[in-house]
Amino acid sequence: MGSLRTCLLIALVALPLARPSAADDALFRVFAECAGRFSAEREHAWLVGDPDADLYDDQRLVFLSLLDATLPRARARDALAHRVDVKMAHASLLRRATFSQHPEHVTRARHLAAAYRKTCLELLLDS
Repeated sequence: MGSLRTCLLIALVALPLARPSAADDALFRVFAECAGRFSAEREHAWLVGDPDADLYDDQRLVFLSLLDATLPRARARDALAHRVDVKMAHASLLRRATFSQHPEHVTRARHLAAAYRKTCLELLLDS
């Protein structure tokens, strides 16, 4: 009975060390989200001839580097799925901001896209 108790105690102590913390999980998800947002910004800028396309590409690369540095390899699929989901949602927002026939939708979408960009950029030291 003593060895079973010892094994359980070791497992209880080692379990938190083996699992990524919620903070680690949140960090790579935030970087995946920002990489997705700037991917959408870059593509949209290319489509509409916005000269900021290269800037958005540089920012996307920064967030991809941060994502790569914080990503647990076991969560790579989750990060990619999250990045693509956010990219698609942000692209939809940018389309609405550019092509909607309703001025209030255009205004709201532009403000939201700018706020999301700002939130991501505030994570960087040189912003």
